[in-house]
Amino acid sequence: MLQLFRNLTCVLFSLCICAGAAFAGSYSFDEALERLYKVDDSVQAAAKDVESSKARKRAASGMRLPSISVKGAYTFLDAPIYMDLNPIRDAIQPLYDNAGLGVTLPSFKETVQEDKFFKAEAAASMPLFTGGRINSANTSAQASVDESGARFETLRNNMLYELSVKYYGALVADMVARVRREYMESAREHASDSAKMLSAGTIAKVEKMSADLSYSEAQTDYNLSLNDAELAANLLRNMLYEDIRITLSSDLFVCDEKDIESLDYFQKLAQAHSAQLKIYDARIKMAQSQIKMQSSALLPDIYVFGSRELYDRDLTSTDPEYAYGVGFEWNLFNGLSDANKRKAAKFRKESADFARRNEAKNIENQVEFFHKKMLNSIYKYKTMQDNIALSKEFLKARTLAFETGTGTSLEVNTARAQLLRSQLESINASYEFVTSLAGMLSLCGDTKDFDSYRKKAKK
Repeated sequence: MLQLFRNLTCVLFSLCICAGAAFAGSYSFDEALERLYKVDDSVQAAAKDVESSKARKRAASGMRLPSISVKGAYTFLDAPIYMDLNPIRDAIQPLYDNAGLGVTLPSFKETVQEDKFFKAEAAASMPLFTGGRINSANTSAQASVDESGARFETLRNNMLYELSVKYYGALVADMVARVRREYMESAREHASDSAKMLSAGTIAKVEKMSADLSYSEAQTDYNLSLNDAELAANLLRNMLYEDIRITLSSDLFVCDEKDIESLDYFQKLAQAHSAQLKIYDARIKMAQSQIKMQSSALLPDIYVFGSRELYDRDLTSTDPEYAYGVGFEWNLFNGLSDANKRKAAKFRKESADFARRNEAKNIENQVEFFHKKMLNSIYKYKTMQDNIALSKEFLKARTLAFETGTGTSLEVNTARAQLLRSQLESINASYEFVTSLAGMLSLCGDTKDFDSYRKKAKK
């Protein structure tokens, strides 16, 4: 019965593991980035801003077309409107009477407008000349489209760096946990060997105490690394809007120094393609169009217009059925409002010029920072690979010396700690390289090349 229970327990445990694996989502870095583009709320908000600016651009284009409207009204007056010419009738009537013609003139009082009437008309107008106001409005609207598009592009570019920090951060945390587990197992074996050697009387008690202390510290560090790995995994999962456990299929990588272009290349690339600079270019373009728009206020607006009555039953004798013509409007004075608006537009343009130059310098400095950090990471990674090989040999030698009674437990612990430090610094160097590469490509607006550098590293 007990054996049956154990078998069932093993079966259930195996099923749980399989189910967990089945429901775990596996993501390569590219797949995670594509998902982030689709599900991140800030990306969706930026995309809606782009659509909004495009709609405003179409609205500005409509200013070139005729404006057509229909209006109607049913009106009630306090009394009908009359045209009373009876005084003229009274002056003329005696002439007929004196002539004996026997003619009696009718009343000269006519109803011009009833007290209840309905009117409806269609009206149209079209601008002929606005001093460049319509062209400026369209240029400004296009600049707004460019700015929102550049903001959207900046957001997507930044996500490469943000995802690299969390994706590879989770990968690093898992690798660190595995390395610390290996370190803990090595420390446990050393502590076990020390206990046996103490029982055999070949080492002093202080040597066993040193081994036990090292094992205890290794256990603590391993448990802490497990918590760090769980936290990093949860941060990545939340970033990807995932409710299930996810596994990572991409690995850390480090390119060779010859595969990395020069600093000057990346700085020129950033100046030419940086989405952040495109934002300021759009603002400068918008400010220039607003200067022209405010200058157009000094000129008259000329337009053609026309109207047609749609309901003629209640028309009076003074109402035309249709009318058309050419009109103009010229604002001669409005309290210097237009002049001050033009000054404000000039100041906005100058402000945008200064801001763009400052941003260009900042981007140049940031590119240099990431580029230097990448090169340092490459050098450090290569050095740590050599150190790992040396540390393993050093640990073997110290362990052998301890087992033969010519070395101490402290020396073994020091050698093991040196190996751990080299392994951790190697992992950290890989992480620094990947995140620096992602940050630099984000600034340069060249995020699509991230995968090409990863392929170079695998050759």
